[in-house]
Amino acid sequence: MKIETRTPAGQVVDGAKCLVTNDKNDAVMRSGQSLPVRRSSANLNIECTQPGYAPASGQAVSRVNTGMVGNILLGGVIGAAVDSGTGAGFNYPSWMQLVFGEVRNFDRSAQTGDQVTVGVRVGETKLASVAGKPATGAAPPQVSPPVPAPAPKAQPDARVSIDDLAGLLPPKP
Repeated sequence: MKIETRTPAGQVVDGAKCLVTNDKNDAVMRSGQSLPVRRSSANLNIECTQPGYAPASGQAVSRVNTGMVGNILLGGVIGAAVDSGTGAGFNYPSWMQLVFGEVRNFDRSAQTGDQVTVGVRVGETKLASVAGKPATGAAPPQVSPPVPAPAPKAQPDARVSIDDLAGLLPPKP
């Protein structure tokens, strides 16, 4: 899988730090490079950071690949279970283009061959504040003291005898 990052103006930024995660794997890579990713039925989350830019985030939708369909036909339920468990029956787009300051959604079904997938913009990200100083225009968060939960009421001890349990047993033959 290749991840490419761009500025909002469209300039390529190589070397941004990208965290790539799904339920099977967490990996760190640099944008502009390729990385083998362990496939899964879960979507793949990507977040790339570069000093001076708001993060570039994306989610690659996991899709069933054609090999899984063939394995279901030939291997039945067992083949489908193996492919599903190992992630071999799923895939992600092979080349994605993230944009700093945006959240994008990528779908393998929208990719043509191994061409770059620009995805669909679904949101935006903000530049993190400098340590110790809130972001411009942001008010410090209001912190309220914790409210203790009420104590449970004491229950009197209930006595149980073997005769109380007799109704739960089946009748003797």
